[in-house]
Amino acid sequence: MKKVLLSSVFKPFGVDNLYSRQDSRIELFHNQLTKYQGVFSIRTHFLTYGLHTIANNLDNPVTVLEFPSIERFRREVKKGYDYVGIGSIAPNFEKVRRMVHEVRRLSPQSKIILGGFCATIDNIRERLDVDYVCHGEGISFMRELLGQPVEFTFRNPPMFHEVREILGVPLMGIKAPHIPVGLGCPYGCDFCNPSHFFGKKHIAYFKTGRELYEEMVRLSKRYWTDVVSFIGDDNFLANLQRARELRDAIVEGGQNFRIFLFGTADCVERFGVEALAEMGASQIWIGRESSITPYAKNRGVDMPDLVRCLQAHGIKVILSTILLLDEHTKDNINDDISAHIACRPDFSQFSFLSPVSGTPLNDRLKSEGRLLGGIAFEEMHAFKQPWHTHPHFTLEEAERVQEQAYLRDYHELGPSLTRWFDTDIGAYVNMKNSENPVLQRRAAAMRGTLLKARILLRATEMLAPTPFMREQARDVRGRIEAEFGRLGLVGEAVAQGLRISGRLREWRTARFGDAIQPYTRVYHYDARRP
Repeated sequence: MKKVLLSSVFKPFGVDNLYSRQDSRIELFHNQLTKYQGVFSIRTHFLTYGLHTIANNLDNPVTVLEFPSIERFRREVKKGYDYVGIGSIAPNFEKVRRMVHEVRRLSPQSKIILGGFCATIDNIRERLDVDYVCHGEGISFMRELLGQPVEFTFRNPPMFHEVREILGVPLMGIKAPHIPVGLGCPYGCDFCNPSHFFGKKHIAYFKTGRELYEEMVRLSKRYWTDVVSFIGDDNFLANLQRARELRDAIVEGGQNFRIFLFGTADCVERFGVEALAEMGASQIWIGRESSITPYAKNRGVDMPDLVRCLQAHGIKVILSTILLLDEHTKDNINDDISAHIACRPDFSQFSFLSPVSGTPLNDRLKSEGRLLGGIAFEEMHAFKQPWHTHPHFTLEEAERVQEQAYLRDYHELGPSLTRWFDTDIGAYVNMKNSENPVLQRRAAAMRGTLLKARILLRATEMLAPTPFMREQARDVRGRIEAEFGRLGLVGEAVAQGLRISGRLREWRTARFGDAIQPYTRVYHYDARRP
């Protein structure tokens, strides 16, 4: 059978060189959601889920190479694979170019496949010497390429994200499993790369809530955790029937889960916040986008009230806002940022409007002559400067607006770590005596987290850079102690240790930077597996 190698791009990340940029770290939280929060950022790395999802659903033996060095990639390529697939986003274009060159040099008989959002780059076949470009859902593409039936019964691969560091303490072994429940979103917002990459379709890998529940139970036993992330599916609640089936199965099973998912505000309201809590939702990412140009999914939604209601049920909210919409001016953009902050989310993302290839937004700005030439792909990542002209902001002004948005969020709402526990204790008090037994059980399951939170909050209080943040951490800890008792001498000693580790992290960052490289891993998927 044909041998297949699927590889992510090579490291290092978050450094300034031909292949990378310091302000483009490969960390969802530290680079996008807790930007500028320093030692309070939760440092995590995620596996390249697309590669594993494809590999586990082919009938050929497949090797997945995760975050290799360029030297490690060369060694693997020399083994002589029939197909070498490279998955990437556009900001890693130069890394892909280098890897393609190495494959052609070291294994000229190998056929090269390019996948991921890098495939949307204009004229990609003219820019890179690849044999195939996968645009859209990759499993069917690869099965057809390898001469296998396009239809398949989905097999979930062993995937997870891992927490690498909290308050400067290096961690190992804290893993939370992922389930790629599906792909895409049918809404087709003009800026949304995933929606248009998958043809504005909602592709369900798990067709029913019952089969999804059974997979969650299996993973909870394998990883010894109740934390599960639904990935790939950018609007899980768009399939209301599947979500309701999952809620019913979880309530019937009686097991507590903590689920991360993506959902639009209108779908949350249709599904119901209480039902979402009963389903086990712990974190939800909602695209607020803007109050100045409301997208259809948010029309008529009282966003601050929705966020408060979610938090009252123990559901932490990641709220994302777009900066530099055409309607933004120097007079109103700060009002839009203030409206975001008034929602008081647990985590915030402020990204620039990004005209990614393959989206209607890109087509429109291109037709208007507003796309900037000469911008390296490595700088097209929405968290430094935009790559299109705006009628009211220069690139430097835009960069300052984004920086101030993140800093306002941090200084006015406090560290997200504190907000997390603020939501938890508020939800615990709200649900502990609920007439709904499922919510009572959910509150009881929070006890262990809240007991540990006292230590983290005490350390946060000592590390906090402002009086407001210190008082905030002290207040949240006091509310937890009112329910569960005071910290105690052992807890105080541990908190002092965290204070020291936090100061050491600040010292390392100031002198050596704060990039944390992901681990290199090799996975072998055997077609003969049961």
